[in-house]
Amino acid sequence: MLQTWFLVFFLLATYVTKAKKRVCPNMKELLIFLFLLPLGVFSQKVILQINERQEFVSYRETSLDSVLANPDLPYPVESVDVRYVLDLDEKTSSYFVGGALTSVLPIDTYFSETGGLVVKILEDGFDYGLLIHTDEGSPSAMWYWYAQGMTTVKKMVNFEFIKNS
Repeated sequence: MLQTWFLVFFLLATYVTKAKKRVCPNMKELLIFLFLLPLGVFSQKVILQINERQEFVSYRETSLDSVLANPDLPYPVESVDVRYVLDLDEKTSSYFVGGALTSVLPIDTYFSETGGLVVKILEDGFDYGLLIHTDEGSPSAMWYWYAQGMTTVKKMVNFEFIKNS
């Protein structure tokens, strides 16, 4: 995508150089705008609004699927007002509770073998993050935390992915 914008920029610059008599007075501003346009328009943010979630705990280190299938401690569904804003360009996760920003932490992202986006939240001494599938047919989201001798999963029951505006 960025290569396409450089090509457009190069072609416009070539046109300006060859046709100086026909150049509009604001061509420099137009070229700057066209160069900066993709930086704002194509920012990659995933916004996850959570309204209800259910926590599952296993007192062993195991897979997320195993925790969901056979938890040692399932909690009832709870109502929450939580939002994650995952900025994939800046590699940060902003965490909001009740509309108030509580933390901004660095993240690392990759795709799992099932096609889900794994978001590892990089907080010193912790191993936790999110696993999200944004498929329109069956979206899903889970928060996970691996601790010594314990695996916790919070499955999002009522949530939505909000389009970046």
